[in-house]
Amino acid sequence: MSALTSRAPRRAFRIAAAAAIVPAADGVLTDAHLHAERRSRKVGPLPLKARMTLAAAERLRAALGDADRATPAGRTGVSLGTLFGAIDVAEQCVGTVRAEGFEQVTPSWYAAGLPNATAAIVASLFDWRGPNLTFLGYQAGLDAIVGACRQLAAGHADAVCAGGFDLPSARYVARADAPLRDAQALHPGAGVVWLAAGEARAGDLGRIVGWSQQALDADAFDAAHARGFPALVAAALPDAPADTAPAVHVVRPGAPGTIDRLAASAPVALAEGLAGAWRPGLHALVVKGLGALATCVIVDNQPGRE
Repeated sequence: MSALTSRAPRRAFRIAAAAAIVPAADGVLTDAHLHAERRSRKVGPLPLKARMTLAAAERLRAALGDADRATPAGRTGVSLGTLFGAIDVAEQCVGTVRAEGFEQVTPSWYAAGLPNATAAIVASLFDWRGPNLTFLGYQAGLDAIVGACRQLAAGHADAVCAGGFDLPSARYVARADAPLRDAQALHPGAGVVWLAAGEARAGDLGRIVGWSQQALDADAFDAAHARGFPALVAAALPDAPADTAPAVHVVRPGAPGTIDRLAASAPVALAEGLAGAWRPGLHALVVKGLGALATCVIVDNQPGRE
């Protein structure tokens, strides 16, 4: 177990809106889950994961009030996380080489399929010209939200579209190792929130009031979970009373009986919680990565409360 890293912002960051793309029980993406297909003579069609993430961002922007939608383009950032990154594009390239030869591989496939290409595509389509970040790992969706808060705290942006996405390939799903293979299913998904600096506004869904991270092996994580993660909560809320006990929501790889959406799991859980699944009050969303890192974000879904 390692030392904690934390950040308790002097002023909480607004969650103005949230959106998620969650396929039906069969895990199949339909046109309703995807942004309209766009093609370019140089680049070709957009990758499926980009169209899925664009659809989430489009729903997010549609849910914003006029003032948030008017945030200057140069002060609006994008921060996204993914576990799989470009594995689908890599498999497409390898499969094409085997079936048709290397000359049939389009160089733009790789460029458009890089993990950070999705954030760039979202920023380009919506003209969000602020900080553009990509995080990698199972916990990367929540890390991207923390990264967005850091950009806001540093004054580099006024608002950030933040969250996670993943599109597991059929080949990977069929060969998934523990712990991911213990999940009921591995499905695609995308979840994003609109984080902004400034005072709470009517219609806000909540606010992020702190976060922390710690390296915990599996046994230490389970022991901390049984106690409600007191060290993570205390690090995220150093000025809170000692008996502060937010409701805890845990996302971990391959939890038995769950549909795992990988790096999208935590942002989707946050979006669903803010949509009404969570009771009013403080909530600790904790994600255990495939490695030792655990990330905790504290959310207050009563944005008008001081």
